[in-house]
Amino acid sequence: MSDQENWQEGIRLMENIHGRLSCQLRPQLVELLDCYRRYKGEMVAFTCGSNELCHECGGQCCQNGKYRFRGLDLLALLDVQASFPVPDFSRKPLCPYGDSDGCTLEPSLRPLDCVLFICAAIEERLSGTTIHALALLEQQLRQSVQQAELLLEQPVGRPLLLLAGRSGGSQS
Repeated sequence: MSDQENWQEGIRLMENIHGRLSCQLRPQLVELLDCYRRYKGEMVAFTCGSNELCHECGGQCCQNGKYRFRGLDLLALLDVQASFPVPDFSRKPLCPYGDSDGCTLEPSLRPLDCVLFICAAIEERLSGTTIHALALLEQQLRQSVQQAELLLEQPVGRPLLLLAGRSGGSQS
């Protein structure tokens, strides 16, 4: 399958998982996804003063990003009924989920890998306290992924394109 076909299949897989949630699991997943989005928003808030650096750099961290979008990231979009990005896989090596102005997603809905990445230029401007707070948030985010996988009994922490390719068009 092409990347675009895998993307569409990944959306179907996550919609299926989201739509089949039992009454017992739904509130647990909603709470988990609320925390997941909040932690990502907090993570980005610590580095938002770096927008000028990012503009000067041109987004080198946004290279080759087609595998950054995880199943859980798509579930986080579904949960708040946000629009899905329309990936352009022909933009390689640029991230297919952005455009000429950068990321098309608000910070709390960006892929986990994008939120966790802090380049050296930004890191050298962060205080020790901020670095410690970021490390704690990263730990909470990674725990959220593990909790979601246990709750759903699905590998939603894996890249969406790989989940779709692995499923062969079906997901139990």
